[in-house]
Amino acid sequence: MTFTRRAIGRLARRLGRPELVSAFYAGARAEEHERIGIAAVLAATLRGDGCYVDVGANRGQVLREAVRLAPAGGHVAFEPIPELARELAREFPGVDCRQLAIGAHREQARFCHFRSLDGWSGLRRNPEVSDQQGAPEYIDVQVSTLDEELAGRDPLIVKIDVEGAELAVLEGAGELLARARPVLIFEHVPEATALYGDAPEGIWDLLADARYRIMTVTGAGPFDRAAFARGGGVVNWLAVPEN
Repeated sequence: MTFTRRAIGRLARRLGRPELVSAFYAGARAEEHERIGIAAVLAATLRGDGCYVDVGANRGQVLREAVRLAPAGGHVAFEPIPELARELAREFPGVDCRQLAIGAHREQARFCHFRSLDGWSGLRRNPEVSDQQGAPEYIDVQVSTLDEELAGRDPLIVKIDVEGAELAVLEGAGELLARARPVLIFEHVPEATALYGDAPEGIWDLLADARYRIMTVTGAGPFDRAAFARGGGVVNWLAVPEN
């Protein structure tokens, strides 16, 4: 169900007519509600020179809106797939586009690139995607951390969409979270988190220690530890600093 919902939601966005799909499929309606929620968070938080950071930028679906809202924001986008990173650099010449994966520490790693479903690519292969569906290839990528890459920058918003590796990204961002206190938009699906051997409560624990509250991007919550771990069909979450 998670694969179907997310695949249909992404198809709706690519068509540019989300209402055509969501009118017939409840999961796509939920995806569209979350998309609207993300846009609302960006509009409420970004100012003309506010910095937005996109971890797992893919084809710039969210980055595009951030650039529109804050054209002078000095935004940073991370995308490890070489051809997508080049596409981002061409489409967004004013954005600092870096061909990197982001994690808990600097390393070189193998990365599963689904050529037919690039949005499902990651440092672990998602077993929901068959060879026929995804046409996988394995590439070597460089992994860095947000603390290293964003030293001296204070973004207002950080978006994280890394197909289950969100906890590792946050583990490599302790200094950033303490210094800049950005709003976080992050994808979290317990089944994807499990690919990395991480418990679904891990993100909640880390963010609670950093004094963040977690809710959905559509405004529900805040969620306690147990409710967040259950997920409840939510894909996109919002973390807001307590101060």
